[in-house]
Amino acid sequence: MKRPIFTVLLILFASTAYAAGPELVWVGGSMRFTDESRPGYIADTMISFGQIDSIYLFTEPALTVKDSKAGANLVIGGRSPVLSGQAVAGYSVFFDYTADNNHKRVGAGAELLHPYFSGHLNIYLPISDDSHGEEALPGADLTLGIPVPNASFITFWPGLYYYNGNDRSDMQGFSLALEIKPMEVFSMSFGGRNDAIQSGRDESELYGKIEITIPMRRLGKDIFKMSRGQYPLDMNSQMDNRVVRERFITYEKKRQ
Repeated sequence: MKRPIFTVLLILFASTAYAAGPELVWVGGSMRFTDESRPGYIADTMISFGQIDSIYLFTEPALTVKDSKAGANLVIGGRSPVLSGQAVAGYSVFFDYTADNNHKRVGAGAELLHPYFSGHLNIYLPISDDSHGEEALPGADLTLGIPVPNASFITFWPGLYYYNGNDRSDMQGFSLALEIKPMEVFSMSFGGRNDAIQSGRDESELYGKIEITIPMRRLGKDIFKMSRGQYPLDMNSQMDNRVVRERFITYEKKRQ
């Protein structure tokens, strides 16, 4: 099972790399903190492979650190205009790994970016066995991004999620976050949800995130300029957005 999955990921990555010369779009990172676990850190980047027909191809490799354990993410995706150019549809496949008990998973996502909202659906499938009393869980989530009219630097992020607990209760519920992005390179988010899916417990949590994104195409320009954002959103500017999904692997602590 594992070998075919890795083969498919390798073929997809090779085909995108062949499509065009790679271009570094942005580099950045984030820190995520909650009241239920230690902070998690991410260093990530986006690399564009140009277009095949109307499909914009890209990859998002990342390094993660959580509980003093290193990890890695790899996203390969594509985006294409739909609805006569009024919106953008996207898809992605991804692989996640953490040295914390060697959890691994693959997944796939779909997204719709619209001038007035965005929708993001992801499926997560673990491919590692339980280790030292922990087991990665399969699951799915659906998240909406709703910018505030005439103040689109503020976005509400309601969401639903479900992870199938194999030994304990399922992790499921509702999430809600508020993102504030006063300038292109900086954003911060605050929110809460029913279950602390990144700490292995089905307890409610409050969380926050600080995120940095440095666009390589605009270095030396006014990337630190304060802005209220543009509303409706410009679809061309959405092509280089991060893929919205859970970066850290959801797991449960097995019963003794």
